Amino acid sequence: MTFKDLEFILELNVVMRKDIDYILDFSRKNGIDNEGIDDELNKMGYERIVENELEYGLDEDEYEHTEKFQHRNKFSEDYD
Repeated sequence: MTFKDLEFILELNVVMRKDIDYILDFSRKNGIDNEGIDDELNKMGYERIVENELEYGLDEDEYEHTEKFQHRNKFSEDYD
């Protein structure tokens, strides 16, 4: 995860701008540690955000693939 990703996650979860800046400074000094960031967010009164976001994943697609027309399992002669 990059600092831009972290900032984006915090903005999506409606963290105030001054708190986002504090978390980004904290992460630059201590590295991006999910548990450490969530601990700091808890101290500020927020819920655990980073672990929950990464648990579900930002890149995972929640939709399954469906076929519009299913393939026939029989030969066309069977339909006559």
